[in-house]
Amino acid sequence: MKRPISVILISTWVSTSSARRSPHTGTSKLQETTTSDHTRVIRVIFLVTVMSTVLIANAIWQTHPIVWSHERQITNGSGESRLVDITTDPSGNMVYLAWQDNRDRRVEVYYKRSLDDGVTWGPDVRLSQLTPQTLEPEPRLATNGQTVFILFSNRTSTGEHLFYVVSNDRGTNFSTPIELTYDPGDQTNAALAFVGSTIHVVWQEQLNNGEVHVIYVNSPNAGVTWERRIDLTNATAIQDQYATITAAGSNVFVAWSRMYEGTEAVYCRVSLDSGETWRPEVQVSDYEGQAFPQFPSIGSNGTYAHLVWGSVQGIQYSRSSNVGARWSTPLTLTNTTRQYVAPKITVTNSQIQVVTAGIMGLSSDVYYLSSSDAGESWSQTVSLTAHRSDALSLAPVISSNGDSTFVAWEDNRNGRLAIFFLSKPDFTVLRAFEWQLFVAFIIVLGTATISFVAMEMRHSKAKVRRIRKRRAHQSRSQHRLANARR
Repeated sequence: MKRPISVILISTWVSTSSARRSPHTGTSKLQETTTSDHTRVIRVIFLVTVMSTVLIANAIWQTHPIVWSHERQITNGSGESRLVDITTDPSGNMVYLAWQDNRDRRVEVYYKRSLDDGVTWGPDVRLSQLTPQTLEPEPRLATNGQTVFILFSNRTSTGEHLFYVVSNDRGTNFSTPIELTYDPGDQTNAALAFVGSTIHVVWQEQLNNGEVHVIYVNSPNAGVTWERRIDLTNATAIQDQYATITAAGSNVFVAWSRMYEGTEAVYCRVSLDSGETWRPEVQVSDYEGQAFPQFPSIGSNGTYAHLVWGSVQGIQYSRSSNVGARWSTPLTLTNTTRQYVAPKITVTNSQIQVVTAGIMGLSSDVYYLSSSDAGESWSQTVSLTAHRSDALSLAPVISSNGDSTFVAWEDNRNGRLAIFFLSKPDFTVLRAFEWQLFVAFIIVLGTATISFVAMEMRHSKAKVRRIRKRRAHQSRSQHRLANARR
């Protein structure tokens, strides 16, 4: 068992006090013990200084406030940047963005990444060559760490089809666009989830009879090959749209908004075997009239699933504690002072975070709310944007990675729609604070080391002097003894 520093110092003091004189050399054992103890005490002081510095630095780091960064404009192209999506590397500091942009006189898909939690960003990279008839490619992206997958729609001769590009080197290089859907008709409003090497994709598809169904496919090898498509809609004379998907392990959750006779309700289906088979659909909310589409968003940590959507009453929330078999009565998270639309959710363990656009008159802001206890209680709604009263901050998206949260949205405060970004914590401030703390630690450590070395050298020199004095004393004693014998 390790002894406390105080015990070490006391035992050192006791051993020093109990030293005896040597009867032969005339040199005090007290002096030898004191020299040894002085060295021991110096080393203890050095270690205590270093350990105290580390503990103080850690305490300062832990108490450093975790706050949102300032809003920053990420795109500066000549066109308008819209409908951004965001994801983060689960094992690193990378943040990825994809959006649609008309700087090339037609809409294209652009992408950029940050290697340092959004502090700095690489260049805008164009990934598509869309047909002029494509209006809303709506890119969606996801990553498993090594592979980055971006999905978007493109108008072809037989309808709006889904294409994708893939990068196997963390977003450094991408493939040329690959067509995912070939069936006649429009396949739009796609969503995806990436778990391990499996990519899960859903979209809404316009059928010849006018119905709109939710379709699911997956790729078990990160987009190399694709499994058979599955129609998740189990009804007629309806329109299932705005599907959302999340996956945790082998559990896959899909939710969507069903339109029927001018009203909407949220439905959900779950697969427990990575999309091979599916449970029957479950109705999560009652049908109601809507001023805006519900745009549901779903997140899960495995067993628990959490679902949010828009309503005339405010943002609604429901959760399932049994892998989607049953859902709680919807809870209203926001008031009606604004029209909150298109919420997005991210779930990490028991931490749930939601962003939404709040519209009032000609202005719109990005709002944030969270729960730290798996949806039992919720924070107040907080505005993340600050601009003039006639500016629009719309379509926010959110991604989390451990203790870090990243939000992006489209914003026209500077004259045209551009992509804006912020994070929690503020990594720009955090990096500066890390550097300041590191410099202070190095100064203290360097000072302590220099002091330790100086004191060690001082005592080494004193020891040499004592040895020489002792040898001289022994020489004189031997000389006197020899003279006495003569």
